Amino acid sequence: MKFNRILSASVIALLGMVSSAQAESLTSAMAYAYENNPQIASSFLSVRAARQGIIAAEGARLPTIGAEASIGHTWSNIPSRQGPSDSVGLSYSQTLFDSNATGAAISGAEAQYDAAVYGARNTEQNVLLSVIQAYVNVVTNRRIVDIRQESVGFVGAQVGSARDRLELGEGTQLEVSQAEASLAQSTAAYQAAINNLRNSEANYQRWVGRQPGSLSGGYSYSSLIPGSLDAALARANTGHPALLASAAQLRAAQYGYEETLASFGPNLSVTGQVGAGGWTGGTVATDASISLRLSVPIFVPTRDPSVEQANIGQIQSQLEGFATRDQIVEAVRQGWAGIQAATAQIEAATAAVAASRLALQATVDQNELGQATTLDVLDARASVASVEETLISAQSQRTIAAYSLIAAMGTLSAQQLGLPVQQRNVEGAVIVPAAAPAAPVDAWGNLR
Repeated sequence: MKFNRILSASVIALLGMVSSAQAESLTSAMAYAYENNPQIASSFLSVRAARQGIIAAEGARLPTIGAEASIGHTWSNIPSRQGPSDSVGLSYSQTLFDSNATGAAISGAEAQYDAAVYGARNTEQNVLLSVIQAYVNVVTNRRIVDIRQESVGFVGAQVGSARDRLELGEGTQLEVSQAEASLAQSTAAYQAAINNLRNSEANYQRWVGRQPGSLSGGYSYSSLIPGSLDAALARANTGHPALLASAAQLRAAQYGYEETLASFGPNLSVTGQVGAGGWTGGTVATDASISLRLSVPIFVPTRDPSVEQANIGQIQSQLEGFATRDQIVEAVRQGWAGIQAATAQIEAATAAVAASRLALQATVDQNELGQATTLDVLDARASVASVEETLISAQSQRTIAAYSLIAAMGTLSAQQLGLPVQQRNVEGAVIVPAAAPAAPVDAWGNLR
């Protein structure tokens, strides 16, 4: 009866059927992290800063207007040049033509903005994947702790049984020593599992933002997995935010090259001034001026190295894009292979768990009849615990591999996962839905 109770508890822990109304789901954990994770919040700020870069670049096309005022006194041996002086005036300057340097700078800033947007989406993916891994690890380690705790209880019962048989003259001191050694090993393994659980709980708090309570351990990702590896690769190559960010960085480098070339070209600007002075001397005079200025560089020593640096930046951005693409392709293939391998391991481990339980039951029955030793029972129980842990590990590996594949395709986002969070724009601002138009009423407040 005691053995059957232990197996029943093991089955419950293995399948994760113990739950409560307060259990936190993976969806809830991801939603909380999305709303509170500092890395996601920082990525939104990067997008906002990039938008200011566009505004700053566009400012080069606008005029610059300034005001200036001065008051002073001049001493000189020439009487006409000494006395008080004052002036006040306005100045105006605007670039009319700069060889399209401003246009290239604006386009480059827009490309940088796109890169920041895609970078924020990639950060969101990475954070959510880390949340998933932390969640799954806590659930897995808790189940392993339960299994090893049950093993300690089982082996402890065997130690007591071996001692009882020794006192009755039906056992040997060797069996007692073997059982005690097995108990020490089981206790050490249990403490190691506790340590792993504490580490995974700390990692959970880092990524989710709060300590793990009761976790449900339920996962739903089948609808996000494509039907083939080729479909997964195609989706990743067209929509992964890291690839899109790399393409935007390449555009920014190309516009930077154009801006560098244009900065050494002709420049045409207009300047104007208007002012007045002489109030302190009693003779107020006003003046105004306007002029066009054309600047044509003839020899600029920094031109060639600056152009070469900009060209190298283009090549470097392109190579970094190739490296990002290769990393994504590798991640897709690894995720797909991980799902297949873990599925095969689960099938084999499931059969092994059933077989090892039957073997343990048979060994216990033989031990009661004197046909098996205590060491045989302990070995059989250790085999059950080992295959149970293998099954749990394979289940967690498949879950993590599945979500890793989803992230590698670029579809692990709050929107595509349907997380219950407030909808936000690319800069992190909460999108407030438009209010429904009010129903028309008459003078007495009745609906028309």
